[in-house]
Amino acid sequence: MQNVYQDVKSLDKRICDRFELTPQILVENAANALVTLIKQKTHSKSVVTIICGSGDNGADGYALARKLTGSYRVRIYQALEPKSPLCVEMCQKARLFEDIRFITKLTPCDVVVDCLFGSGFRGKMSEEFEQILKLANSIAPLRIACDIPSGLSLDSEEDTTIFRAHHTMCMGAIKYALLLDIAKDFVGEIHIAELGVSRQNYEIASPIRLLESHDLILPTRTSQNAHKGDFGHLCVYAGSKSGAAILAAQSALHFGAGLVSVIGDKLTLPYELMASKAIPQNTTAFAFGMGLGEIAPKILSENTQRTEPCVIDADALYCSELKELLEYRSLLESTQRQIVLTPHPKEFVALLEVCGFGSVRLNATNRLEYVLQFTQRYPEVTLLLKGANTLIAHKERVYINPLGSVALAKGGSGDVLAGMIGALLAQGHSGIESAIHASLAHALASHLETSTYALTPQKLIQNLAKLERKYYE
Repeated sequence: MQNVYQDVKSLDKRICDRFELTPQILVENAANALVTLIKQKTHSKSVVTIICGSGDNGADGYALARKLTGSYRVRIYQALEPKSPLCVEMCQKARLFEDIRFITKLTPCDVVVDCLFGSGFRGKMSEEFEQILKLANSIAPLRIACDIPSGLSLDSEEDTTIFRAHHTMCMGAIKYALLLDIAKDFVGEIHIAELGVSRQNYEIASPIRLLESHDLILPTRTSQNAHKGDFGHLCVYAGSKSGAAILAAQSALHFGAGLVSVIGDKLTLPYELMASKAIPQNTTAFAFGMGLGEIAPKILSENTQRTEPCVIDADALYCSELKELLEYRSLLESTQRQIVLTPHPKEFVALLEVCGFGSVRLNATNRLEYVLQFTQRYPEVTLLLKGANTLIAHKERVYINPLGSVALAKGGSGDVLAGMIGALLAQGHSGIESAIHASLAHALASHLETSTYALTPQKLIQNLAKLERKYYE
């Protein structure tokens, strides 16, 4: 896991004060990191165009030009006149080099480096800068963003023009804006530049963490002297769309649960699943909501008196009757059981309204804020908010899973995830452990499909068996 920060200005100031560094030293190290990346990704004498703005991001660009000159053919496109003291200083130094060309038009090159706005950008971009970024996205086969792609911020809307980077060199530490859903198409591969001290000395503890593939712990069985009852019994409720519950039940069985029962009427199940009309006595966890339809409030009401862990999904999060279901809030306030909620954004908005947060319009700016507020109100609940980058929250700590694939954007993928979480709950894992490791396995299993469009829930379930071989060899 890596730390993630909403803002790093205080971290920059901290290392300057504590280790007697200067802003100039930070700029020099930022430029050095960009030089290293460019040397790794392209050959000497390549044409490198650097788009510079007026602030400290532009200062990094001017310093980069100075360091590249001689080995590369360097061009600087001044989108704005230098304004910040650092930018003015670095621009003056760059102008001392005769072989750095200052250009007035963006033309094809080998590498384009975006040092226009950085993380300080807010609000709506002017048409002039939109045109600059559109050109920048088309003139080079290799595009690198300095700190953050220009145009990307917490205010970014779907139609915002954003620099589309192959690589983003993030300065000092990872910024939350790079992990927004909208950012996934623009940041490319994220690299971290050390700004004069190691990351260990630069960073402080953060409540936001970035999950990585090596954080995955699979429910691998180590003891040979065991039986099915040692691995839990998950009970899955089926409703009007029983296929959703069956997918969840199958994924649970494939993810380590010893027994899986499906409760419902007139069910036709695969042979490995057990049909039941009542809750089995040896049930160790529940999963419900997937395809429940109009019986969702009834199932929720019946389940409020249970103490076994549960994962709640789909229809049990998003139906009008929940507003009148007083037991729902008491269920979430319970300290007697592990509860995992798995809404997508529309379901989360409905859930917030049910839980008394009022009518909410969820967007990139307030998404994290509402996730944190929800976990403050219900500290025992684990929330998994689905998205291009999934947020998993518990006790005011947030874990971001950026590993999901667009192949998962298909009906049934969420049912598979709910079943996987239920399987881990049934095996005795905590809510936060279940959400993290099921989410990671779910995401990584999607990458075993070679196409972006052909992944089905059944293929996804089958891929779970391949993860152990891939990630533990």
